[in-house]
Amino acid sequence: MSIAEIRAAIEQELAATPEFHDFRVEASQREGTLWRVTLQSGMAWSGGKPAPQLMLDDSFDGASVWWGGPPKGQAAVLAVVPEDDQLILSDATAPPPALDGLIRVYPPRFLQALAQAWADDGWAARAWATRAELATPRRLPGAALARDTYGWLRPAQRRAFGLVEHATSFLWGPPGSGKTTTLGVLLAELLQQRPEARVLLLSTTHTAVDQAVIALDKALAQKRREALRARVRRLGTRFSAAAYEGREHLLALRDPALVAQLAKAEAARPRRHDLAALEAWQDRVDGLRRQLRSASLAELRSARLVAMTTSRATYTLKTLRELSDDDGPPFDLVVFDEASQVSLAQALALAPLGRSRLYAGDPQQLAPVRRAEAREAKVWLGRSAFGEMPRARVALDDPQGPVALLDEQSRMAAPIGELVSALFYDGLLRVADDAREAPAWQARRARSLDGIGPDEHLRIEPVNASGGWSATHRGPVRHMSAQAMAERVGRALAAGEAAPHEIVVLTPFRAQRAVIRQALQAHELSHLTAQVRVSTVHKAQGSEAPFVLFDPVDGRQPFLQTEDARRLVNVAMSRAQAKLIVYLADSDAQANPVLGQIVQRLRLADDARAVQPIEALAGDSGFPRSTVGQRVRIGRHIGEVARISPDGTELWLHDEASGAARCFDVGFLRRKAAGGVAGDLDVQSATLPRVR
Repeated sequence: MSIAEIRAAIEQELAATPEFHDFRVEASQREGTLWRVTLQSGMAWSGGKPAPQLMLDDSFDGASVWWGGPPKGQAAVLAVVPEDDQLILSDATAPPPALDGLIRVYPPRFLQALAQAWADDGWAARAWATRAELATPRRLPGAALARDTYGWLRPAQRRAFGLVEHATSFLWGPPGSGKTTTLGVLLAELLQQRPEARVLLLSTTHTAVDQAVIALDKALAQKRREALRARVRRLGTRFSAAAYEGREHLLALRDPALVAQLAKAEAARPRRHDLAALEAWQDRVDGLRRQLRSASLAELRSARLVAMTTSRATYTLKTLRELSDDDGPPFDLVVFDEASQVSLAQALALAPLGRSRLYAGDPQQLAPVRRAEAREAKVWLGRSAFGEMPRARVALDDPQGPVALLDEQSRMAAPIGELVSALFYDGLLRVADDAREAPAWQARRARSLDGIGPDEHLRIEPVNASGGWSATHRGPVRHMSAQAMAERVGRALAAGEAAPHEIVVLTPFRAQRAVIRQALQAHELSHLTAQVRVSTVHKAQGSEAPFVLFDPVDGRQPFLQTEDARRLVNVAMSRAQAKLIVYLADSDAQANPVLGQIVQRLRLADDARAVQPIEALAGDSGFPRSTVGQRVRIGRHIGEVARISPDGTELWLHDEASGAARCFDVGFLRRKAAGGVAGDLDVQSATLPRVR
């Protein structure tokens, strides 16, 4: 592995990334000086090739838009509304196309900025040097942070304070475990207890940046640290204004008079043939831009904590480097929030900005997005820093370790949380004690929905049809499950069991999202059902709702056989607070291992048969075939023996805890039963779950 490999990976990704995307328009509506353009679901092309699964996200912010008319026009993307397939356009030179028209979108070339960072030999060497510390973090000198300021923190959240004692550390935050809150109080204490420390806080989306900054501000406000609150800055213009009501001090403001001068100067561009005037104009504009940049640098230097998106940090890497007076790191700590979605190449490129680095996220949820299939691209752009964190057995109660797992969650009702924990976190995630003991928390999760009682939190809803590809919708669809979900939602809303905003319908595919929306809009109570949020799972990470309906559509789809699909199922299931309803056909569970695990776990959950130790059965003459269908214990695993290999050498057990099929060596089981093998069949250790 080398810097050359990273450069090659970026070039591979650039080659695989289309320069532009074409979308077919559903509607264009003027709103003041802006235009709201709604796109037809699934009607997209990338580089001229059909791309029905192409999804809008924050990467389209700041994109350029062009259309052929008539009349021809262009605009800039001011904002993106992914859940509604909408672009908000500014500075349009002509009205955008109406129904069935085409627009072409040129996203910002983020990869080019990343390539430039790695093309700088000196900076690339610094970035590469930080890689070794991912697996073997250095311990830093200095006093540890006090951990008792916020008395309401859970034990694992307190242990996370020790992470800043390492040059590189990892905060692993499973769903509902309070990762953002933990970051907020941790950074509040760092700023308070280390008065000289400067922090760069990065996250993957504008919303995630807002949430992290506001969590910090709340933690500071709780302890009345007003002087510190005044020295936190959120950079960028694409923030939620409502989120900052009463918190305007967090926003980085520039000199409006200087901005007005620049706008006036840019508007006075002379004609191209007047070279002398053009040169003078360029000098004036460049001078004003330098003044603005100096003002920004001054504000950056005065702040104790600066927050922005990882993309912005990559684009402005040169400016951030100039914050240092001695060519050293300009920040004491760089925090990567949602780090599991940041590619390893990007994380390393930004890592030298800090003397230490903290990666916060969940590698069992969505991974970095990549297009290229080459090996280098998979290694450097398809993995995050979590893929190289310490592999040693890290005890969960070690307050000095560089990895902290937040092992308590307060989002999901216990049965949902236990299923998610068993499938994706080796059973280490549990309901927080403070939540379990709170009557109000329990009451919010003990709710009925369309015939499903308050004590039932998980349900598999059988579907008598498999999904399949639809040429009309340009993707996998299943009309039967879409109709069933619309009817269930309608009945629940009519009965007053839920408000529209309390129900979320999730699916992996844009085509099925469109079909579900159509079913909800066609319902006789469409004035209510149409308000229910229908989303692809990719857009749901970070959200939650009391009731989640999940439709995987077709478990045979190649995408759903990948490791990324396993993470996607985790995201879908872990959005639910009170009820999770999964719509499955038999073919879904048979074709997809994760969906099959869910079915097996729920099937075995109420098994009241006596458990037989495998040692008591292994001496029988009919062993191992005599055990098929029996409930047994093998080491720490309890479950039903599912099958025996044709040659009789392997026994497969459906584990009750996770639904997973586990394979055991029959010869070993016989020797163990005969006393010929020392030690336990299976030793459980308190270690972090494996990153896949």
